[in-house]
Amino acid sequence: MYKEVKAKIVDISFEDQSIQKVVTNNGSKKAILYKRFTPRVEIGDWTLVNTTATELQLGTGGWDIVKSVLGKTDWQSEDSTGHIIKARYTPIQHSILAVEAQESHYHQFFKKSFSLLGTPVWLAELHSMVPLFFYVSQQVSRESTCCVIFDDQASLPLMMSDQLRSLQTNKQFFSISVGQAFGAQYEAVTVASALQFAKEMLKADMILISVGPGVVGTGTKYGFTGMALSHWSHTVSALGGVPIWIPRLSFVEKRARHNGISHHTLTPLCEFTFKPAILPFPYLDEDERKIVKKQLDPYYPFHAEHEIVFAEQDLVSKQVEKAIKEAKLPIQTMGRKYEDDPIFFCAVGEAIRVGLELVR
Repeated sequence: MYKEVKAKIVDISFEDQSIQKVVTNNGSKKAILYKRFTPRVEIGDWTLVNTTATELQLGTGGWDIVKSVLGKTDWQSEDSTGHIIKARYTPIQHSILAVEAQESHYHQFFKKSFSLLGTPVWLAELHSMVPLFFYVSQQVSRESTCCVIFDDQASLPLMMSDQLRSLQTNKQFFSISVGQAFGAQYEAVTVASALQFAKEMLKADMILISVGPGVVGTGTKYGFTGMALSHWSHTVSALGGVPIWIPRLSFVEKRARHNGISHHTLTPLCEFTFKPAILPFPYLDEDERKIVKKQLDPYYPFHAEHEIVFAEQDLVSKQVEKAIKEAKLPIQTMGRKYEDDPIFFCAVGEAIRVGLELVR
């Protein structure tokens, strides 16, 4: 299904250098305009708006998207010196300057071999883990830098993330978009190249691989975007790094497949990952630990000797609470705050703690 409607701009609710959020008189009455593809609008302009996702009443993709501004033609966004095309063979295909490309002044750097040399690299299935990861890392060290590599399993235009646009104003934060995702501070073709750039050029103290907003699940065994974590894990291992999986944990989640440790962590790690990885758990009470161990039991023996680590005491909740208070924007997951589901948030903090122990 594809649907678009003609809509008049009634108001502009937000604008920065990359997007406009507008109020319209049609569709869901709210839309995003990406300035990379579409000229900015004024109140009163008429537009064509893609309403497919809101017509289906979806959470993922749940905005109308301004496709074009009627009456504005022969328009060009800021020129890029790059030739790599993202969103290929779609109406919004556009060129970017990839760090590996021949025209990039980093090009020669990527011709040499590279090793992570035991560097921990964290893997996060959900976009909500990204701001939490950064702000907790700042609790550990105000001087540490963090680079997040965004794969293309969720939102392709990363500019739609309020959290990411906020994080990118912090000088301690770097971002790289790979594959068909775009809109980070740097662009790369592959996760492997992005890891090389993050480690050797950006000199990032902490590296996280994740996605933009809008992951997909189907309620089936393998039909969810989190399956990409096994690919990330193998890439980190192949480059000599240590993959650290941030578990998706919740004991208030009503969906059985996500209660305790989500099958979005268990399935890709236990069935599809063939090189050892670390899966750290925050401090769990006796009943919670029994639930998680029961969920893990059917997967033994693993394809690889994964290290499952259970914290024997709570060493992270205070840091996590401080991080959430210092965050510029509220951090929630699936609509839940820290007070509603603390174990989800503490899982991020514990993963950071365990990973940093490897390099001390």
